Amino acid sequence: MQLVKSGAWAVCAGLLMVGCGGSGEDATPHEAEPAATEASPAPAPTPAEMLGGGTVTPVHEGMAGSPHVQVAWEVEGANIAITYGRPLLKSRVVGDTVEPRDGIVWRLGADEATILTTDRDLMLGSAHVPAGEYTLWTLTNGDTTELIVNSETGQWGTAYDASKDLARTEMTVSTLETPADQLTLHIEDSALRLEWGALAASLPIMVH
Repeated sequence: MQLVKSGAWAVCAGLLMVGCGGSGEDATPHEAEPAATEASPAPAPTPAEMLGGGTVTPVHEGMAGSPHVQVAWEVEGANIAITYGRPLLKSRVVGDTVEPRDGIVWRLGADEATILTTDRDLMLGSAHVPAGEYTLWTLTNGDTTELIVNSETGQWGTAYDASKDLARTEMTVSTLETPADQLTLHIEDSALRLEWGALAASLPIMVH
């Protein structure tokens, strides 16, 4: 035991110059570095807000309080987005005190014209719509409602120019059991659908 102690002191004496205790500059032993700790797990991403089967991004509030949104869907490899104002019914009656009214082209929303963007060619009902940006409108006559795809963009929702129409295609109209108090556009189950008041209108959508 004494031999071991003597040897230990000899080793310590030989290491005085590299800090084995009592060097004058550092009278206390160096503290051990703290053990590395595991990084805290990253917070879980906030689930994206959904609307009409797509991911919604707010755009602005709108002049009369109708919120404007952009809703994005992925359909058969195509990225499709619709930007529109979402009016509230506020006890009004669709077709009577609020659009769409018979014989009048409707902006399919509030304020600015509704915009459709697609990066793939589509068939909307019987209408061939090449990849690009368009405005969407509807025209109701009696029991018939048509979707209008127009090549002009950036206009106010009352500045419809029929000479810029790309195509018109008839929608299937039905009645909602529970009226929709706010306009909602859906792309689900291979169909584009609008719900507004008691009105529901839809047509098939296919990606080329």
